[in-house]
Amino acid sequence: MLALVLCASAGGAWAQTVTETTEAERARAEQAAIDAGEAAVVDSVEVTGSRLRTGDPTSRVIVISKEEIQARGVTSVEQLIRTLPQNVATIGAITNERQRGPLSNRGQVSVSQIGSLGVSAANLGGMGAGNTLILVNGRRVAGAAGIEDGFANLNGIPLSAVERVEISLGGASAIYGADAIGGVINFILRKDFIGSTLTVQHEVSANDADNSRISLFSGYSWASGNLSGTLDFSRRKPINNYKSGYVTENYASYYGGDTAFDTRSFSRGLQPGVIDQSYYDFDPVTFNSIYVAQGLTVRPGFVGRPGLGDFITVGAEALPDVVPELAGPESDSISGTLNFEQKITEKLTFFGDALYTRSESEQDILYATGLRVQLAPGQAYNPFPAYYFDSFTPGANVAYNPQAEVEAGELPTGRISNTATQWNINAGLSYQFNPDTKLELLYTTSKSETSGQSPNLGSVVDFRADATSPNGVSCYNFQLAENRVTGAEREYLQGVFDRQCLALTSSDPTLAFNPWKSTANGGGSSVADFYYIPVTEERSSRTENWEARLTGSLWTLPAGKLLYAVGAEMTSDDNDSQEVRVRTVNPVTRDRHAYFAEFTIPIFGESFNYPGIKSLLVSLAARRDSYTTEGPIGTVNNVPYSLGGELLYDSNTFANTTPAVGVRWEPFDGLALRARWTEGFQAPPYTQLFSPTGNQVYTTFISNDPLYTCTTDCVRPGTYAVPQVVAPNPDLEPQTSTQVTYGLTWRPKGMLDGLTLDVSYNSTKIDSEYANPRDLQTFLRQDEIYRLTQFYPRDANGKIIEARNMTFNIVGSEYTSINYELSYLWGTKWGTFEPKINVLDNLTAERQAFENREPLSTLGLLQGPDDYKVVGSVGWYYHDLSAAVWAYYTPEYINDYDIFRAAGVNFEEDRLMPVDDLLIVDLTAAWRINNDIRLNFAGRNILDQDPPFVVVQGRPYDTARYNAAGRTFSIELQYSF
Repeated sequence: MLALVLCASAGGAWAQTVTETTEAERARAEQAAIDAGEAAVVDSVEVTGSRLRTGDPTSRVIVISKEEIQARGVTSVEQLIRTLPQNVATIGAITNERQRGPLSNRGQVSVSQIGSLGVSAANLGGMGAGNTLILVNGRRVAGAAGIEDGFANLNGIPLSAVERVEISLGGASAIYGADAIGGVINFILRKDFIGSTLTVQHEVSANDADNSRISLFSGYSWASGNLSGTLDFSRRKPINNYKSGYVTENYASYYGGDTAFDTRSFSRGLQPGVIDQSYYDFDPVTFNSIYVAQGLTVRPGFVGRPGLGDFITVGAEALPDVVPELAGPESDSISGTLNFEQKITEKLTFFGDALYTRSESEQDILYATGLRVQLAPGQAYNPFPAYYFDSFTPGANVAYNPQAEVEAGELPTGRISNTATQWNINAGLSYQFNPDTKLELLYTTSKSETSGQSPNLGSVVDFRADATSPNGVSCYNFQLAENRVTGAEREYLQGVFDRQCLALTSSDPTLAFNPWKSTANGGGSSVADFYYIPVTEERSSRTENWEARLTGSLWTLPAGKLLYAVGAEMTSDDNDSQEVRVRTVNPVTRDRHAYFAEFTIPIFGESFNYPGIKSLLVSLAARRDSYTTEGPIGTVNNVPYSLGGELLYDSNTFANTTPAVGVRWEPFDGLALRARWTEGFQAPPYTQLFSPTGNQVYTTFISNDPLYTCTTDCVRPGTYAVPQVVAPNPDLEPQTSTQVTYGLTWRPKGMLDGLTLDVSYNSTKIDSEYANPRDLQTFLRQDEIYRLTQFYPRDANGKIIEARNMTFNIVGSEYTSINYELSYLWGTKWGTFEPKINVLDNLTAERQAFENREPLSTLGLLQGPDDYKVVGSVGWYYHDLSAAVWAYYTPEYINDYDIFRAAGVNFEEDRLMPVDDLLIVDLTAAWRINNDIRLNFAGRNILDQDPPFVVVQGRPYDTARYNAAGRTFSIELQYSF
């Protein structure tokens, strides 16, 4: 048993052996108990990647045991998943702040700050978080609250409650459905324990990101059942930016003066305020665009109402350089789990489990971003005529930093906060007809909710031309005008709107806002008019699933039993958030019906084998999914929804059958070869299927149209205006995928006994992949985009009549990799040693938009998978002592975050900056003092390795590859009683 525990590692090959042995022993124990007529407790076994009780032998499953979780020294599920070389950490903690990240760079509306605060996700293979399925005890959990992608928030799973983690890297859509293209991560919670264990842990971070946790696990059993559960409380502090090395926003000097790496901006405001007139110039030497900082302001100390002659021009010397003190949220989390099992009769068992997590997170509001307002023409402190700065903006846009008001206490210290809850309940009945055959009825309900407030310092007022108004404009707010808010939320927003409208339009200097003051009492209305706390934002996602399955064996063949699993399930998914309601008005529900079957057919094995064919088996699986989604498609009699039009609803149905075939061949004892092929299917996102008015119309401008030259219809030379329509794409096709995996596992005997080599090849190809309109600019030149009639239809004269902003299908993407794992278990009189190394070689990661275009690779780029990753470790076990050294190596990669790419060409090639490699070393140790007390120590980044320099979103390191907490040390004490 000790060897099994020691070898149950994420290295993989031993982990697979552990799983197979455990399930085989369990099956034999169950059968023996039933044959003997004993009232044994038979718990429900959920095998990752299969519904067969013994799993799918052709599919590789990595198992990370609780002992190895402790040996890795991690303190959260998010940190655990980040240690996997296959994971690309695009969503989590500080990384969510990136404007070009997956939560911000979206086709329609970005996820709100409240929605992204405290959210972390797994992203196996870099295929997107929505393509990695997260399970708890083999059952689905609700996606992160209100986020359409459907990925689960890892922070809703307490690490202290996890017994082991099972990971399937091959596609599993034929087993679980659409969201398992990239792989499956199954968290198995602790159970089957008699007694209690109290655990106290504290972690100290060099960058102030300290973490404390206390948890209690208890279990009780009786002759026909058992009950167990955990309680956990943790508190995590934010990172100190200055201690982490983030001390400025200007890194241009590191890149030869390239202004692309200077993220200071007048848009963040000065005091007195500033009108940002910065522009981009062209460098004939580097052929890059150069940012030229320029602004209009008044001299500090100016008092009164300015005239045109009071303004001065300032340049880069006046740019504000303000770095916030803290990064990431401060959070408190409490969670509880419950597992139970009761044998009702000799053959009937009732079982279930539950998980509840509540997290409260807070993060400072950054006044350093300033206040941006537009002063209407004729406003008391606006001396500029209407449309003075451009032909589209009637007023003067001013950026103001209220430093004096903050110091005077006129503005409160603002903090964005949210409370996130997640709960999962699984229950089931199983009836054991005989040792081989079992019928299970399963039910799952899971919900994640987030509510929060985000104090804002900003303007909710826009201006529209209004000939009846004295200053030629009237105040406008989209949310109010389109009836997108109701009840208390509308009442509150209306009050803020009215107050700000007065401050931005009034000609009375006592009522108008004055952005040109240098002190808190410099005249005009208070800046507090622009500080407001919206009504709490509510977000939620819910999943409800019913499943019936029958498992057993059809026949006993010479090579063994032909096993099967058949069944059906119904799933209902609900999603509600402000970004979803922009397209659907109301919460959206998607119903799915599925039928599935799975078989394992032994061809050779047991006593029926030949030289060169010790065993051979085939696995077959198929799943039929039908998705139905309902939403608004327009209004009765085309009365605009904003004017009270009654919504019309319709539904969309997409159906597909997903097959899978696998083979496992053992030519001789110690060598196993496996191959697996499967397909995947994903219905279109529901926000791309519906719209409350059929479409939403704005105005955009077409410049340098290659097929039409404007004359009298120009708004400026070479530019004309057209309506921009945001609408569903009626031609959007379902996304499909194909996954192929090959692998071998070698465990030699004799002198090399204890050695394990595992090699796995994975290939995933996604066809008809969904893309948003921003992706067009990545793949095509602007003149080529204008020629696409599906996005830019034209009239008989060749003039574009509208611009269509909609999701569309591209050719797809492709990901291939090879994973090499080598481990050796070596026993000596000084203890047992286990060196391991895992090398992931990513071969392909690319997207192709159109058939006649070369694919674009993301391999080795900042937001894509690394060329390769290496994880090595050496474990030592001696009686009651154990220790492990871990090394994580990330090779050089390219920072492409700040470049502009069009038509597959990088227009600022010299900004593709190389980033140095990174080696992080961790050390952990454990001492079992006696049967009741265990002491664990963990040091992460013990060499205090500085991150390689790379500028990402103004920060001098890459938070997706480097833990900004820096060097950490933790002590954990476990007491069992």
